[in-house]
Amino acid sequence: MKILSASIVLLLLVGFLYQSYSSYVDSTSFDKRGEMIDIGDYSLYVEDIGTGKVTVIFDAGMGDDSSVWNKVAEEVSQFSRVITYDRAGLGWSEESPHDRDSKVIVAELHSVLKDKDITGPIILVGHSFGGVNMQRYALTYPEYIAALVLVDSAHEDQIEEMPQTNYLQKYLFKFGMWAAPVGIPRLYLSNINPEEKAKKSTTKHQYTSLDEAEYFPRSLSELNELTPNYGDMPLVVIARNKASSEIDNTKARDLVWATLQENIATRSTNSTIIFSGARQHSIHKMQPEIVIEAIQTLAESL
Repeated sequence: MKILSASIVLLLLVGFLYQSYSSYVDSTSFDKRGEMIDIGDYSLYVEDIGTGKVTVIFDAGMGDDSSVWNKVAEEVSQFSRVITYDRAGLGWSEESPHDRDSKVIVAELHSVLKDKDITGPIILVGHSFGGVNMQRYALTYPEYIAALVLVDSAHEDQIEEMPQTNYLQKYLFKFGMWAAPVGIPRLYLSNINPEEKAKKSTTKHQYTSLDEAEYFPRSLSELNELTPNYGDMPLVVIARNKASSEIDNTKARDLVWATLQENIATRSTNSTIIFSGARQHSIHKMQPEIVIEAIQTLAESL
């Protein structure tokens, strides 16, 4: 028993040293193209590229950092100014002492835009949880926002309409995140690009992702309380898979998701919905041309 206990302690110590050393190497090995912007007691990592009369601002999905937008951002920067950033506690950004709900996140982003004196016209682009944040931003600061692009955005009713079914997968995933101090996430993040892996493998990033997940129901509830309606603001909803009318009734979750995306599109009288035709959630990574074209069409119309 003593040998087993000693072996476990040794493995944990080796894992901790491995994680600490790898995180240090990662933090010094990548060319940080952006800047750290002080928003109070902590700073956020922000990249500002391209020029143009329109500024396009991106927010990533839950657990993601700004590097997931690299393909799209590089192309969009050819015709617009582009802002990508890591939310507090994610990627290269510092941790925040505040709750990780959408209301706080939007206030933090607004502080960044004020620091950079960005007042519009602005196109907001959000993926998944980032779509919730960008919707809230558009409702909170509508005077600055010219258009909204939502890429497979989360919906306020999705927890009720699409309850978790694979609890084993859920808890195994959470265990891996909690085990970040001993380097476990580095094992299952090995198939992504090196910069994204470096940013996501830190203990800080993994624990912040857990915090965002914990506050996710509150973020959805807060958005629902605002009764999202964007008037005639240009709104493009880019959704995975196909329209609800084209989905077999036996594929219940696919059908519900398509219906929720179609509901989001009703929030503006000037909306367009685009279905990717593929079932992957990360449309901006797997089919970036769809997102780029939608943004360019909007930018040229403003």
